[in-house]
Amino acid sequence: MVTNSINPIKKRRKEKGLTQVDLAFLVGISQIYISHFETGGLVPSESHIKKLTEILGISPETLNKELNQFYEARRKELEKRMEREQGNAEI
Repeated sequence: MVTNSINPIKKRRKEKGLTQVDLAFLVGISQIYISHFETGGLVPSESHIKKLTEILGISPETLNKELNQFYEARRKELEKRMEREQGNAEI
């Protein structure tokens, strides 16, 4: 994962003592989707958000807010890395 911040889905899943396989089974999707949600590779659909929040015991608004913060932090870190790499390429 690029960012030091922890994805809220992963954080809450671990707090509940669930594996990715457990959560995927409860949501009705494959484990690879959970993995992609947690790394930021895929954004959960509204229907997945609804199921995830029911299982994780939080509101959709809270999860969406936390996901937006995670994605923003990840975006900023990627921009910084690109700037550093671009600077190194010019040397």
